Amino acid sequence: MWHNNSHYLYKRSGVYYYSRRIPIDIQEVYSRKKIVVSLKTKSKRIALSSSSMLTMELDKYWSSFRIKQLASNYLPNYLGNPQNLSNLTISDARDYYLALKGKTKPKLFHQIANRNTQYIIDVLGNKDLSQYTTIDAGKFRDALLKRGLVTSSVHRVFSSIKSIVSLVIKEKGLKIENPFLGVYIPDLNDTTIRMPITIGEIRIIQSKCMNIDDDLRWVISIISDTGMRLAEAIGLKSEDIILNCDIPHVIIRPNNKRRLKTKQSQRVIPLVGVSLWGAKQALKYQPNGYLFQRYNKGSISNANSASAALNKWIKPYLSDNQVVHSFRHSMRDRLRAVECPTDIVDSIGGWSKSSIGENYGRGYPLEVLYKWLKKIDDA
Repeated sequence: MWHNNSHYLYKRSGVYYYSRRIPIDIQEVYSRKKIVVSLKTKSKRIALSSSSMLTMELDKYWSSFRIKQLASNYLPNYLGNPQNLSNLTISDARDYYLALKGKTKPKLFHQIANRNTQYIIDVLGNKDLSQYTTIDAGKFRDALLKRGLVTSSVHRVFSSIKSIVSLVIKEKGLKIENPFLGVYIPDLNDTTIRMPITIGEIRIIQSKCMNIDDDLRWVISIISDTGMRLAEAIGLKSEDIILNCDIPHVIIRPNNKRRLKTKQSQRVIPLVGVSLWGAKQALKYQPNGYLFQRYNKGSISNANSASAALNKWIKPYLSDNQVVHSFRHSMRDRLRAVECPTDIVDSIGGWSKSSIGENYGRGYPLEVLYKWLKKIDDA
């Protein structure tokens, strides 16, 4: 193709510059609409020669880009099964991921993977993994935000999808990139921060629990001075409550109806204050089997049903956007207030250890944990 190269030249302070508008169909790969570059010469002869070579290279590059675009858009329809297809759709990837990693995972793990994969199918279609692009990933992000998900939830969805796709790419040896990696998710500051429950509110709720004295109130009582998760409390069995000893305590361990969130979740917590009262009451009325029978009638503990009932009951006694899980946040603050060391706080709450060294050994003796929980009970 012949060009009048002088059309791409202009002078500034005696120096020749090359200036050429980028074709509309190529502009998506550039951040601007025009290429402007100094040829670093005041000689018209040299500038014309440089302009000619630069024009030739740009034409070659743009032609190559157009051919790749055509091949990407149209060749799959004619070639049937080109080698770059993975032969796995996103739903196939999800099924493989769950078959490999989901065997020992709780029902929620499977629900999350299925839900997030369905989000992709709804927005982008159930395509071959090789056919998703970074542009698709951006569209998926925008669709989630438009759907009303807060940015923290969008991050979690992408984290799940990235794990699914990356695992399948690695395990199957696929020669494709994961398009869901590195997608920018804006910080819209739209996450609701749940404030911990104040000690005054905790004492009021504990008093109400002791007055009503039923199984729902025993659950809250146990949680209030131990900081355990609601699901951990709902899934307790009578054999997990140890009262006939110097330091009454509860053993948090997995069972047939309730798994634990992490390895660190398996722990022993001394019972003090109202938590000790709640455990005694629950054990007195249910000396065998699961302590809270109404939420353990099926194959798994129904913590979600308990959460709905308990959140409804405690709402009038709270001043902010707080829920039952806020007792757990409060426990960490209460332990901070008595200057409890962070590693002991983590041991009581079953939080992940902050360093590798803390995972060695058998952990803190019951007496040490009791000392710090007694301090917050007396505070």
